[in-house]
Amino acid sequence: MVSVDVKDAPAVLPDGYAAVPFEPGQNRAVLRVCVVVRRKPDPVAGALVVLRDTLDAQVYLGCVVDAAGAVQRWVELWVQSAAGLAGSIVAQRETLTNAKLDERWGQTVAAMGELSPGDWIHTGWETEAPPPMWIDLEKMEPVHPADESGRRWVVCRDDAKLTAAGLPAYGGTLYRYLYVAGAEGAAFVAATPDSPAGPATKPITEVLGGRGVSVPLNSTGGYTMVRTYLPVAFEQHVGALTTLAKEAPAGAAGAEETEKQRTEAGKPSGNHRAAVKGGGTLFLGQHGRWGRLLESFHLKLRVLADALEEVHALARKSKRPLLNLSPESFRVSVGEGGRGLPVVWTARAKLVDPGDAVRWVVENSDERYFLPGRGGLSIYRPALAQAVRGRASVRIRQVLGDVGGTTILEGTFSTYERLDVSPNDLVWLRVNLGSGPVDLYARLEVGTALAAGEWRFRTVGRRLPSDVVEQLKAAAGVPITNAPFEQVPHLSTPCDLYALGVLGVRTLLVNGKTTLPVALDELLSLARQVAMEHDTSAGLRVRIAAIFEKDVRWSQSLGPQRLTDEALSPQEAMDLIPADVWWDTLAFLVRMFPGVGPDSRCKNFGDAPAEAPQVVFDRALEDIDMLLLRTRSLIVIDWRYNREIHSVIRRSLTGMGSGPSGGLAGLAKGMR
Repeated sequence: MVSVDVKDAPAVLPDGYAAVPFEPGQNRAVLRVCVVVRRKPDPVAGALVVLRDTLDAQVYLGCVVDAAGAVQRWVELWVQSAAGLAGSIVAQRETLTNAKLDERWGQTVAAMGELSPGDWIHTGWETEAPPPMWIDLEKMEPVHPADESGRRWVVCRDDAKLTAAGLPAYGGTLYRYLYVAGAEGAAFVAATPDSPAGPATKPITEVLGGRGVSVPLNSTGGYTMVRTYLPVAFEQHVGALTTLAKEAPAGAAGAEETEKQRTEAGKPSGNHRAAVKGGGTLFLGQHGRWGRLLESFHLKLRVLADALEEVHALARKSKRPLLNLSPESFRVSVGEGGRGLPVVWTARAKLVDPGDAVRWVVENSDERYFLPGRGGLSIYRPALAQAVRGRASVRIRQVLGDVGGTTILEGTFSTYERLDVSPNDLVWLRVNLGSGPVDLYARLEVGTALAAGEWRFRTVGRRLPSDVVEQLKAAAGVPITNAPFEQVPHLSTPCDLYALGVLGVRTLLVNGKTTLPVALDELLSLARQVAMEHDTSAGLRVRIAAIFEKDVRWSQSLGPQRLTDEALSPQEAMDLIPADVWWDTLAFLVRMFPGVGPDSRCKNFGDAPAEAPQVVFDRALEDIDMLLLRTRSLIVIDWRYNREIHSVIRRSLTGMGSGPSGGLAGLAKGMR
């Protein structure tokens, strides 16, 4: 949570904060990149303003200041860090190393740089790491440790030097050490907290030269990138569109003007005058509830479409899923509205978190999976995406050797743990043989489930030593009990499609009278209902309409009145928004949830092509683009045509009953 009030630039830093440049020599530069620091560190939050942390980076609030100290732009400072990996699944599996982190960083920079090139400030630190940096809180200046000759301490990426000093290599571990390049008999300093010490290492306090009040910013010498900070949160923007509050966040929904705020003489009030200049009020607010509901609907669809498009673009560029999507993954960019244009129409959602997905290659095989970098429960993460761990009994039926140069085992797997198995899920098994533990990676054959909790399995073909193969053959038919296992679900972009579906429910179906868990449960119940009534001759929209017609309770829970906090009944809301548009909106959401039924875009959470994982979003983008076109047409009305219709109706009503050309006959003639 940002504790400093970030307003539009140019601005002056609030009292109690300072802007510390990355280099001491930048003090006279025309523009310089700085990190925002609390002059008196918060007892809990510390001295730096942390915006968020990703799997492999810490993101801090920064700014670009001019020579006079004025803030010209608020920015995010992304500092590569392995701190977020502590206790993670991928770290426990030794899936990530410094070398892979560096490779992942390069892919992230390339992918996110392509998404929003105008939001980036290129410093060169993205590909060439800056020297390690601390902040002197007494002098409010950067500290780059150096030896007596002025040579700076840097991260040692030379595995040979580290190994010669009896320390872990850089490329194959997550440990990092600082040293002075080129110095004879150079000592090493452990840059990561758990790095092993040795005769060649010395404490960091010696390197800092006795500075007692120093805060690490980039003490591990990681890469750094700078991009524009977007102060409006996704939830904040959507919430403002829902409440239409007078004091909405800047640029999020604007100030909603009520009739009481207008003068009796019909002159615009101060708020209305601000709206004409681009203050943020809605276009159709003057048309009452009808206008507010329609425009809120359209603007919510717009921000949701932005989120879909951003995730689609990242998946296309990176060839991987994100696996941790939530509202916090997005921020809202707001431009400056022109005269007569509300600023809310300039709002655009942008992806600010590249995701937690880590590519994992099964050792000694060609199998590739994506693992979520960090665990934890979230309403935006499907339950089936959670790994299940436990103990199992294993019986090896046969060992198939020399299958394309690999070994494959077939057997029976049984456990008391509750497993929801997908054909492409992987199960890691560790069996103990005479030579020690052996790791097996198998797929459970869903169609061959025997007794409760028992499945046939077939392992992934792996290149194993000949002595291990012989011991596996000797163990055939012998029950192996108490074998630890972990289910590794086959995950890809359908997980992100699910998260975006939940985000759609949050955006379109949650207001002050309901909550996200309730709305999501209702939507999933609707999805299961239309799946039960699936009929190839009836489209999804038709089946949803029929279900609503049979039971009015669906309209109460999933009607368009959920779009805003207006006091509208389901029938009133359905009178204001065309029914077909709303049925198509619900159909758009239903299709986004994998595996619910025949209407789902994806069969399961791994149902995506490896080389084009972004295609799972194509149908959702088509659906929402059509909804945007239809809702926009309800807002941007052809007023000339509207006035002509109004004129015909008025003439016909005036002449009602005055002859053959009057009344309903005249109305029909006029409309032709």
